[in-house]
Amino acid sequence: MRILAALLALVAGSTVLATALAFAFGGLTVGIAGLSLAGGLCVAGFAARQTRPDFAPTLGFWDYAMLGAFVLASYRAFCWLIFYRGDEICILSPNNLGDISLHIHFIRYLASGIPFWPESPILTGVPMTYPIGADLFNAMGEVLGMDTFRGLVFTGFVGAMLTAFALWRWGGAFGLAALLFNGGLVGFEIFRTQAFADFQHDQVWKNIFLSMLVTQRGLLFALPAGLLLLTHWRDTFFRNKVRFLPLWLEVLLYASLPLFNIHAFLFLSAILGVIFLARPSSRAVALRLVALSFIPATILVCLVTGFFSADGDIRVKSGWVLEDHGWLKLISDFGLGLPLALILSFLLVRDRDPEARCLVWTAAAIFVFCCFVVLSPWPWDNMKLMVWSWLVIAPYLWKKLIRRFELIPRVVICIALFFSGAVSLIGGLDHRQSYTLAKRSELAAWQAAIKDIPPTESFACEPDFNHPLLLLGRKVACGYDGHLWSHGLPYGEKYALLKNALAGTVPWSEAAPVLQVDWLALRVSDQASGYAPLEKADPGKFGWLYDLRGLLRPTPDNPTGQPPPPRSVDSF
Repeated sequence: MRILAALLALVAGSTVLATALAFAFGGLTVGIAGLSLAGGLCVAGFAARQTRPDFAPTLGFWDYAMLGAFVLASYRAFCWLIFYRGDEICILSPNNLGDISLHIHFIRYLASGIPFWPESPILTGVPMTYPIGADLFNAMGEVLGMDTFRGLVFTGFVGAMLTAFALWRWGGAFGLAALLFNGGLVGFEIFRTQAFADFQHDQVWKNIFLSMLVTQRGLLFALPAGLLLLTHWRDTFFRNKVRFLPLWLEVLLYASLPLFNIHAFLFLSAILGVIFLARPSSRAVALRLVALSFIPATILVCLVTGFFSADGDIRVKSGWVLEDHGWLKLISDFGLGLPLALILSFLLVRDRDPEARCLVWTAAAIFVFCCFVVLSPWPWDNMKLMVWSWLVIAPYLWKKLIRRFELIPRVVICIALFFSGAVSLIGGLDHRQSYTLAKRSELAAWQAAIKDIPPTESFACEPDFNHPLLLLGRKVACGYDGHLWSHGLPYGEKYALLKNALAGTVPWSEAAPVLQVDWLALRVSDQASGYAPLEKADPGKFGWLYDLRGLLRPTPDNPTGQPPPPRSVDSF
């Protein structure tokens, strides 16, 4: 546990310190990045020395098998997370097509030295409302000279390894399988198609490894940190073991979670609250942890929600999991996992195990709550809470129920639980599923064209998820509408105005001040959408840049506010 605790302390300590220093000195610089990482290394050293040895259980055959499967899947998913194919920049997983572009945008935006707390780079005039911890950690590496894509690959693989170890310590081989191979029944479609594919891609209960661990970068810290805290609380409050984490490290990991993944923080807070109520002997320790964490955690929650300015859109929506397909959809999506968890919950009425009761019943209640109440504009975001419920319940499902069966029924149950997810995992990691994200030559041309434009200036452009300006870390009037909507940002009026201005129905003299943009970027490919250049311009291989600053701020040299001739974005 010492190595796991030290590495998590390094990430949490350096990221929190970088946030504070960037606030104090106006942005992320080489000095701040270096000082933050040095501080994180000091924190990691103290964590390694003060974390008590915690002897791991003996590894059996299935432990080795599941850990090996996790390593292989992680190697494939993250070492090919993003790669070159000639002039193309490609990604392996279609689940990651929109997410990876957003993270590249955020990493390069944070690394550009913009003031903190940063404005949103995907909507002008509002603060950033996103847990930026993982991207800020990568941005520190970028400021110090690490390539963006190599940084994504490195942190992804290391985070996956930390997750594997923390999950094994929490739930053993069955816990690892629960994350790698979760699924329902759709994977049995392979017997009809005779080909591997991610059959769960269009389901609500997707393969967790592909849909969350690979795409939700905050989970690369939140999962191992959260599982480490759960293991610590389980051993301390229910198994009467000596506390292996020092209190200050427990506070650091728990209080920093909102900066990486607010859903993990909410879930662990609910677990801690139930432990406080159900275990009187734990109240003094739990209260001390909450008291010390309250102020830093509250500050981080306020920051990542824009002081609660983002639209949470909490509402009752009881049928969202079914997607209008009826109750059989639950069996198709969740398979045996759902009825087995229900049976386990009832068995615990007679089995008076306080540990299993507290953790399983709390996790089950959160799962049921998320089936009926939607907490964000995109209902599927509820899965970011529900996945914690499954990972908490899984070890007890094995220990209290499945392990008690004879060998043959035990094997049949495990196949029914994990076969579909295994098929989806193999199919999802197939290189034939790869997608092109961008062209290297086009990115290089746009980078050359904007190199003298300060990172604080904003651009109006077509709101595509993989627009070159987004992949270069620039602030735009409106980003991809899927990101704007799912983040709860009030973008409707600006988005409509941007579209009208690009189409020429609203003059830029009226649109630019409202959109708060300094430049207009048009690609050659935008002409197919009816977006014509403002005036005759030199032929550009990739597009044109129009300076709109005169429309916002007329100068003595340009009293009429007419934009100067556009720049041509070309290969040179």
